[in-house]
Amino acid sequence: MKADGQFFAKCLRMLDALPRQKTDTLGGELRVRAYEIAIGQRPKEAIEFLVTEALRNCKFFPSTSECNEILSRWERNDDALRTKRQAEVAVRREKEARFDELMARLDAGDVSQGEIDAMPPRWQEIAETRSLLRREAGGGYSLRLRPPPPTIDETEQAA
Repeated sequence: MKADGQFFAKCLRMLDALPRQKTDTLGGELRVRAYEIAIGQRPKEAIEFLVTEALRNCKFFPSTSECNEILSRWERNDDALRTKRQAEVAVRREKEARFDELMARLDAGDVSQGEIDAMPPRWQEIAETRSLLRREAGGGYSLRLRPPPPTIDETEQAA
C-alpha cells in the first residue's frame, strides 16, 4: 500500500529528531511536499524502513538523494512476492526436469528429428557439447550416431 500524505508527514516528523537546517512553517511544508514528490510513491513499509535506517545511521536529516540510497536497500517481503518467488522456483525446476529428461532421451537415441529441431538453440548447443547431437553443414542438428555398447560375446572375444 502506497504511503499517503498524512503517513508520510508523520514519518518526516520522526526524522526531525535529527539535526537539520532551521526552516519556518512555509519552508517545512515545502520540505514535506518536496520529499513526498521525491520518495513518497513508495510503499508504507519502505518509508518505515527509511525512517528506521535514517534514525539509526544518519547524523543529520537525510537529503532526498540519501533517502533514495537508503530506500535502494529495502526489499519487499510480502505474500505476493513470496508467491511469485515460489512460482519462479517451480518454473525453473520444471525447465530443469524437462532438460534433464530430454538429455537422457538423446543419450538413449530416443528422440525424433522434429523434437531436435524444436529444441531451444541453447539446449541444442549443450547437447552438441555433450556429444549427443551433431551440427550439420546447414546449421541444423541431428542425433549423433554412436555404435551400440559391446555385447558380452564381443567383450570375451576381445580378451
